[in-house]
Amino acid sequence: MNNNTNLVLGIVIALIIGASAGYSFGKSPTDNGDKTKELQDSVVMMNDQAATIQKMAEMMKSSGIIMQELGSKYKEEGIIMKGKDLEIMGDESMAEVMGASEVHSSMKQMEM
Repeated sequence: MNNNTNLVLGIVIALIIGASAGYSFGKSPTDNGDKTKELQDSVVMMNDQAATIQKMAEMMKSSGIIMQELGSKYKEEGIIMKGKDLEIMGDESMAEVMGASEVHSSMKQMEM
């Protein structure tokens, strides 16, 4: 489950970035005004999606911590392990968002 979720998040982020970049660069050079607007729209869309993924990652991490606490309280090793996995997935998702933010920064610089 951990690998599947990471794979899905990675694919979604890659598709978003690839589609945005491909669409922006696929237009003809004579459409500079439209191209700038499309780049700006892509940046806004990516900001919104990054914020959503960031919130999801924070929720996964905090839920994992809560599961670990409950597992310790009730002495359930399975719950503790699943909580640790969820916390790790949250950390990894946060790292992916940071990586996507770096790509976003470079795209924003191209816009200028």
